[in-house]
Amino acid sequence: MTASTRSRDGAARESSFDGEETVSPEVCRHVKEATSGDGEEASAASSIMYPAGTSISPRSTSLMSYPEEAARARMTHLREAVGACGRFRFSNRFGKSSVTSEELDVPELGEDALRYRTLSRLGSSGFAWTLVTVVRVGGVIATMQVMVPTGPMTPEKLATFKPEPGPEEAVTATLIKNVTEAEST
Repeated sequence: MTASTRSRDGAARESSFDGEETVSPEVCRHVKEATSGDGEEASAASSIMYPAGTSISPRSTSLMSYPEEAARARMTHLREAVGACGRFRFSNRFGKSSVTSEELDVPELGEDALRYRTLSRLGSSGFAWTLVTVVRVGGVIATMQVMVPTGPMTPEKLATFKPEPGPEEAVTATLIKNVTEAEST
């Protein structure tokens, strides 16, 4: 790989899912798109994994590298958005959704860490829970997002269902340990 080649070279510029999306209030876009880059990152890598034998409940992991001050600013914007966006709406080519979010406790990981959970109402097709953990080490931001679609549920059943960190907790800790070790070399 030459010095001017990036991992994105040759990749499709736009996803076939891209389209106009509105988020209201706009600041809440940070909450919805925590695993997406903002175009300012120097490099980025991501993966999506699914539990064996299923195509639901994806686990997305992303690593984004920024100048350290830019990474700090991105974490600050995300933290402010989570605090301001207890409820918001978005609409795109797939329909309209209303979202609630709540900040959760997060273990001490990296230099700055944030965890939150969202619940999106997807019209008549049900709900989707998302659990997001974001950790900054120097100029690197690592994000783990787990989504659990539920389909339609009664309000009583929905009130009892709140995903908590599970197997991804160890994956996140290992990822941050690796990033921290790489930053120190």
